Amino acid sequence: MEFRKIEFLSRLKRIVCDACFCIFLIIALCFAFAKAANPLTTAFYSADAAALVHNDSLFIFAGHDEQGPQGNNNKAFVMNDWHVLVTDDMEHYHDYGAVLSVKTFKWANASAFAGHCEYRNGKFYWYVAIHHGTIRENGSEGFAIGVAVADHPSGPWKDAIGQALITDNTPNDVKLNIDPAIFYDGNDIWMYWGSWNAGRRVKLKENMIELASTPEDIKIKDFFEAPWMHKFRGNYYFSYAAGYPSTTNYSMAPTINGPWTQKGVINDKMENSETNHQAIFKYLGHWYFMYHGANSPGGWTYRRSVNIDYLYYDRDGNIQKIKRTSGVDPVNNALVEAGGYRMVVSHSNLALEDSEGMVVQQTADEKNEAQLWVLAHGDSARYYTLQNFKTKKYYCPPTTLLDTVKTSTKACEIRIENASVTKGYYLFADYDSDYLADVLNVSKDAGMPLITWVRTGTDNQKIKLVKTDLPKVEPPKDTSKVTPPDSGNGDLTGLGSVHAAEALLAKFAVYDGAARVIRLTQNAKWTLLDVNGVVVRRGYGREINVRSVCSGMYFVRSGARIAKVVLW
Repeated sequence: MEFRKIEFLSRLKRIVCDACFCIFLIIALCFAFAKAANPLTTAFYSADAAALVHNDSLFIFAGHDEQGPQGNNNKAFVMNDWHVLVTDDMEHYHDYGAVLSVKTFKWANASAFAGHCEYRNGKFYWYVAIHHGTIRENGSEGFAIGVAVADHPSGPWKDAIGQALITDNTPNDVKLNIDPAIFYDGNDIWMYWGSWNAGRRVKLKENMIELASTPEDIKIKDFFEAPWMHKFRGNYYFSYAAGYPSTTNYSMAPTINGPWTQKGVINDKMENSETNHQAIFKYLGHWYFMYHGANSPGGWTYRRSVNIDYLYYDRDGNIQKIKRTSGVDPVNNALVEAGGYRMVVSHSNLALEDSEGMVVQQTADEKNEAQLWVLAHGDSARYYTLQNFKTKKYYCPPTTLLDTVKTSTKACEIRIENASVTKGYYLFADYDSDYLADVLNVSKDAGMPLITWVRTGTDNQKIKLVKTDLPKVEPPKDTSKVTPPDSGNGDLTGLGSVHAAEALLAKFAVYDGAARVIRLTQNAKWTLLDVNGVVVRRGYGREINVRSVCSGMYFVRSGARIAKVVLW
């Protein structure tokens, strides 16, 4: 009896230990995946990824390599489905799983090769390359391009047209119809694809599932496969795999029709992987370069993994050589909360100060009100105003490179995006051109000014926004002598206190608490201010959206009229 008891306890101990080990392993794998760097995941082998930014989330549409370990009998791509991953911080990636497969397309029989998804008309359209079950010309591999459609990237996905969009029977197709990529150029919808040194493009109809033209040659001399098109500073960029084993090269043109100037290699050949397949996209103020390599355990040419690194341009718009790293910095995509801040430069730990109309970095001084800034939301998301608490002037960067950042009595809206969770924010002077605030010469010296320069990702361009309580404005002793506000600058400095302001209030604004909207009696230029007289927002119209404004007492000013509004 005692022996059986010991045996039972021994077995129980082994079961518990095995269970604990399994739980530990699962947690470790989940944590490793959740805290993904490069590669993005080791949970499965991934390749040929495309990117889609939608509603401030980044969706990644990736192929799935299922080939076995490296060996002479495994020299082929084994791919049967596609995964979708999503992130909103470039650190934690959620895998929706294999949401689309070859089986979705009844006319196809194998090979879930590279695809590209775009959003239009309220739907998601996913263009993928697959072996056609019946159509195959002599000398080709029988690949076709199909289209799947869904209401959300997680699916469910279905065949959008019940047949292939491009096959070997399509006029002027190529022998290897793979690697579709969609590009919007105004109202025109283009699809690029091709391999074996032959690339094509074709216009699509607005419905996204019909051709609007005959395929035409892309006319890029060193093109091999993996086309990708994007636009920046008015120029068109066509990137692609060149040669085999491949590098990633790009060409540049002033129009979508050329003439194309070959610019050379931006991503070198991959170690232990013959293919090079890229996606270039902008997300939350950063330009990124996504590609696959063989850097997961057991990885090789037919077992690849998706990586993401930064992409930078020089002052002339040329793409800089990609530096492959262990991963990009995590970001916070939440809107910046309105209120008081100290702005501290990441590389020098000095505070930004309004010094005689110029923004400079200075030794931090908590008593120096010229180092206090009031951040308010602009007229559109991710655009803000920064008003200096002491001088009442606004941060107003020039769009000319190498020019200093100055302050102005007139409000200037700027784009602010999180550069790094730990190192701060980018203050953009020209968001579309990738121009932003930069401490001159990467200096750590006090008194050095901010200038406008191209985004390089260095720490002298990263500004920490340190939330700070603003000093309270003391009311005057004799409120009967308070003068009306200055109509020129739109603030309430002259009112001095809430009690003094009440004598001047006009009933022309009504607050709708349910909708979080202030409604005026007529269209007018208006200014929303806090109790300290600091401008929160400006605009024109009959409605003031205050969903992003904190609860409390505010004033609405229009011309000489002022109304008190209490938000809750």
